[in-house]
Amino acid sequence: MRRLRASLPAARPDLRPALLSIVALMFLLLPFVLMTTSSDKLAGLGLALSGEGAATPNPGVVERVEVILDGDEIVLRTSIRATDVTADAGDAIVAETRLAPLDGLPDLQALQGRLRDLRRLDPHQRRASVLPTDDTPTARVVALVDAVRGDADGALFDQVILGARGETP
Repeated sequence: MRRLRASLPAARPDLRPALLSIVALMFLLLPFVLMTTSSDKLAGLGLALSGEGAATPNPGVVERVEVILDGDEIVLRTSIRATDVTADAGDAIVAETRLAPLDGLPDLQALQGRLRDLRRLDPHQRRASVLPTDDTPTARVVALVDAVRGDADGALFDQVILGARGETP
C-alpha cells in the first residue's frame, strides 16, 4: 500500500474554496467602496421652530459691499456668498440696486436702510467701499461716507474704503 501511494502523484490542494472566499469578499466590499467614494454632495437642512425667537436663516456671508455714486444716483453693489445646497465653494450672488435721487440729492436714508438689511444678514462684515466719480464734490463724498459708517440707529460699516470708479479695493 505504501508503494502504491508513493507511486501516485501527490494530490494538489483544492483552491476553489479560497477563490470563492475572495470573490465573495469582492461582492461584499464593492458596494461599500462605491457608496463611500461617491462625488455627490451631502446636504443637511437646518430646522428651526417657527414663532417668536426663531432664528432667521442666514442666506450667506456678505463678501463685498460697494456704494457707487453715479451723478445723483447711488448704486449699491453687493456680493453675498451662496449657501444653497447646489452651490460650489466660492459661488456668490452679485446684486446691484439703484437708489433714485431725492430732490436732486442722493437718497442717503434709503441707502442706510439697505445697508442696515445687509448688516442684519452678516453682523461680522464691517467693510464697505465707496466709489465716487472724479467730479463728485467733496462735501457729497463726505456725506456719503458718513452715511455708510452709521446713522442715528447705530453703526453700519465702520471700515469705509474710499476708491475711484473702475477700481475694486
